[in-house]
Amino acid sequence: MKSETIAFVRSYGDTLALAGKGSEMAIQAEKLPVTYYPIPKSGSSSIKYALMSLRGKQAPLADPDNEVHSHLFTSWVDPFAPVYDGLRHKFTIVRDPLERLLSAYSSRVLDTNVLMRSSTKAEMLEAFGLPTDPDLDTFILNVEKYSASSWEIRFHVASPRHFVGSSLFLFERVFRFEEMNKVEAFLSSVSGREIAIPRLQAARRKVSPSDLSPAALAKAMRFCRYDYAFLVDYYDPARWGGIPDGEPGETSSLHVNGDPTAFRDGRLLYPRTLRNFRNFLAKRPLAMRVGH
Repeated sequence: MKSETIAFVRSYGDTLALAGKGSEMAIQAEKLPVTYYPIPKSGSSSIKYALMSLRGKQAPLADPDNEVHSHLFTSWVDPFAPVYDGLRHKFTIVRDPLERLLSAYSSRVLDTNVLMRSSTKAEMLEAFGLPTDPDLDTFILNVEKYSASSWEIRFHVASPRHFVGSSLFLFERVFRFEEMNKVEAFLSSVSGREIAIPRLQAARRKVSPSDLSPAALAKAMRFCRYDYAFLVDYYDPARWGGIPDGEPGETSSLHVNGDPTAFRDGRLLYPRTLRNFRNFLAKRPLAMRVGH
C-alpha cells in the first residue's frame, strides 16, 4: 500500500500484531533497504522525521514533534513472539530501560501533562487517590495505576517487546539510543545522501535516576526487570545498582498492556485462569494457536 503524501510503504502484518490481521507493524522507506520498527521514547520521532525527509518533497510540518506520528505509526506487536513478518532489512533503536521510563515521565507528565486530557480516566485516578500532576516518586511508585488510567502513559512505558517482539536476532541492526551518529551514517549509506537526524521530543524538564528516592528507584528497576533481560547485550542494570529482589507477580513493563479481562489493583495482567487463557488464544491467528 503506497501513500503518495509521504511516499512510504506501510507494511501489514498478518500473524503477529495483537490487534490481529491487517495491523500496521513496520515502516518501509520506498526504494530503500530499510524496515524500521519504532519504540516509543527511543528516538522514534526523530527517525520518522528523517525517513520522511528522504523523499525530499515532504511539506514542512507545523509541529514535527507530534505530527510525524500521524503520518507514520508506531504499532503494537505480540511481546511473546518473534516478528516473523517476511520483511527484510529490519532495524530498531533501543534505550536504557530506566532512562526510557524517566523520559516518559518528563515528556508525558511534566511537559505535556497528558493526565489532564479527556482521554485519561479521571474517575479511575480519583478512585486510586492519585493526583493528575504527580511528582516523580508518586508516578513511579504508582506507574501501573497511571498506565491503567491513561493509554498515553501505557503506550510510552510499555516494554520494547510490545513493539519489536520477543527476539532481536531477527533484526539486522539494533542501535543504542546513544548512537544516533551511527544511525545517521547508516541511513546516509543506504540512501546515498547525507542525513542529519533532528532531535525531536526532547524533554524540556529532565529528570535523572538521582532524583528518585531509594523506594522509587527499587520500584522502577523492578518495573524494568524484563527489559534489562531483553536488552542484556546493550544495557547493564548494575549501572543503577542492579535489580533488587522481589516477587514474580510484581508489575512490570510487560504487564501494562496485558489482558483487560484480568484487571487487578490498577494492573493489566496476562491471563492466568483457563477461561482467560482460552479467550486470549482466541484472539490470535489460527496459525499461532496450532503452533505453526
